[in-house]
Amino acid sequence: MLKLIKHRLATGLVLAAGMVGLLMGTPAVHAANKADEVKAAYIMDAQSGQVVYAQNADQKLPIASLSKLMTLYLVESAIQRGQIKWTDTVPIDKNVRKMATSATLSVMPMPAKEHFTVKELFAATLVGSSNSGAIALGEYVAGSNAKFIKLMNQQAAKWQLDAHFISASGLDNTDLTNYDLKIAGTGEQGQNMVSAPAVTTIARHLINDYPDVIKVADQRSVKIHKYTVPTSVQILKGEKYYDYRVPVDGLKTGYTNQAGACLVATFRQNGRRMIATTLGGAWKFTANNNLRLMLKQTERYQQVAPKTIQYQIPGTTTKLQLETDSQTTMWQNTDHPMTQAKIELWPLHRTKPNYLAAGTAVLKLRLTDPLSGTVHNVIYRTPKALTMLGPVQWATQVKKSTTVSAAAFAMAK
Repeated sequence: MLKLIKHRLATGLVLAAGMVGLLMGTPAVHAANKADEVKAAYIMDAQSGQVVYAQNADQKLPIASLSKLMTLYLVESAIQRGQIKWTDTVPIDKNVRKMATSATLSVMPMPAKEHFTVKELFAATLVGSSNSGAIALGEYVAGSNAKFIKLMNQQAAKWQLDAHFISASGLDNTDLTNYDLKIAGTGEQGQNMVSAPAVTTIARHLINDYPDVIKVADQRSVKIHKYTVPTSVQILKGEKYYDYRVPVDGLKTGYTNQAGACLVATFRQNGRRMIATTLGGAWKFTANNNLRLMLKQTERYQQVAPKTIQYQIPGTTTKLQLETDSQTTMWQNTDHPMTQAKIELWPLHRTKPNYLAAGTAVLKLRLTDPLSGTVHNVIYRTPKALTMLGPVQWATQVKKSTTVSAAAFAMAK
């Protein structure tokens, strides 16, 4: 099975269909359920930012209505700055109202005689994935659709995300052109292109900076005027595809013909807030449910490195008690734990006294996750200053060596 995992990591194309195979000990090539297949997947610990699982993470893909997560973040930011208020009435362009009459693109009508607040459109956009609501909010925040798209890309650049936006709603130009919402210079089938890590990071900023978003998302429907807008996240408790083994409390779905089924799910495991993203699926929920189930069955949040260690300086009998303020409790796969490499950071002077100030970095423990490919570095430092004399004082001590033996890295919690 390890050989299979290594092959998948090398190709970078681990299909979610293979997740069940991994759990059952059977190769992914034998999986026949198309509902389990996705183009990319990503799991992140929302609190620490640790990547727990990554599949095809380097590719930008269409994300459809997951784009609304960036739109909603910018709305929240505008409210926080005092630029707009939840109670503001949002002016709605006639083309947006026209979109709201579409049977395929709208979740509720927006007749000219009705007025909608920021709070109402926010809820309709997050819960029901309202396209017209997202566009109207964007235009209200920035002054125009084009200016808001510019804000989306500026925010993505600020976060150094692999993302490019041309739409506040996630609709592509095949639809936007009909409502005069196509950004100049974009292709006839242009669409938002975002990597799985990037959209997961957007979700992380949204729920960490504005945690009340979860309360809004964790609703089976919202009542706006006389309209009942049902949730698009049909894996919430009470919904059709709810899985009691891996319950979620949000967050956002997406679908277009080009993007396929996309989902960002927020949930808790081991008391930790987590985010699981799947892009380009045949179905919206199956692969993501199995991804979260895989996490539950194979990953543990535990201490992976000690907070303090006893370190013997190579070539001497001098022992130091080192400590770290780095994160040492992380997610780790029970079958395939992180590999460890110990790297010397402090150069020993052999011809003159050595002085180590308090807080000197002496040793680095490099932890590599074989499944996600991510690397975590734990730096160990001196808790107090120390002066060591020269080699005369080492005459009867251990043989000098330029390599570090395993014994030199005896670790004690």
